[in-house]
Amino acid sequence: MEVGMKFKLNNFFGREKRINQPLTPWEQAQKKRHKGNLKRNSFKKKRMGSKLPKLVKQRRSLLHKRMSINLFVFGFITLVSLYFILPISRVKEVNVSGADNVTQEAIKKASGININDYMLQVYLGKGHSARLIKNNISEVKSTAFSLHDRSVNIRISKEKIVGYLLKNNKYYALNSEGHVSIVQRTAPEENLPVFSNFKTSSETKLLAKQMNKLSSSLLTGISEIDAVPVSVNPERIRVYMNDGNEIIATLSTFASKMQYYSQIKAKATGKIRIDFEVGAYSTELK
Repeated sequence: MEVGMKFKLNNFFGREKRINQPLTPWEQAQKKRHKGNLKRNSFKKKRMGSKLPKLVKQRRSLLHKRMSINLFVFGFITLVSLYFILPISRVKEVNVSGADNVTQEAIKKASGININDYMLQVYLGKGHSARLIKNNISEVKSTAFSLHDRSVNIRISKEKIVGYLLKNNKYYALNSEGHVSIVQRTAPEENLPVFSNFKTSSETKLLAKQMNKLSSSLLTGISEIDAVPVSVNPERIRVYMNDGNEIIATLSTFASKMQYYSQIKAKATGKIRIDFEVGAYSTELK
């Protein structure tokens, strides 16, 4: 018993002595490390505790944003699908203004627009339809499209027509640029001349160029022009005037020679035939 008490007292006094003594370097390092661990642990707890509500809020915000995007995309797809299913999305009628009935039907066909086509398809293809009309219908100078409800309205402005080519008892308009229409007519329009026996595109383009140089009074004064080529003059033409006179000329110089027509006609007492091939002279027409 005494030995145990003595050991405890010695241990107590030894610890007291150690407390009063300065710490060794190793003990100082351990003490410093222990304090650092306490600070870090308390900082971690504090930091996680303060950030947790923010993380929850951010996750909820992100979830709401994704849900909104998904709902918008789904709703948009649903509306588009519904639009294409309903009759409102399709063409009910095609109207053409600014042209006669024959040309109107040809324009509708050339445009490539059909009943029950999608209105959106027609809207996006307006430029292509306008080019098709311009390239095939020589009577058309330009087109303007308007879409209202389920109607497609095409308004045209007319190209200058210089005459009509006669082929197989059908008449085809020739415009000032030398383009021949695909529209078949049973009779020429607007008191313009009829052209016969012109077989190549180069001939019709040259013919259109010459006709376009004439004054309106001379143009409407011509009844018919026939191509009558000969070996010495492959451009030879015969012109029949509405006043009963006839003209023999060369196609490439026809417009420049026709400026003398009214002067020669004024000197004549009856019907005459005028030769413009070489120079300009006239003879009585029997």
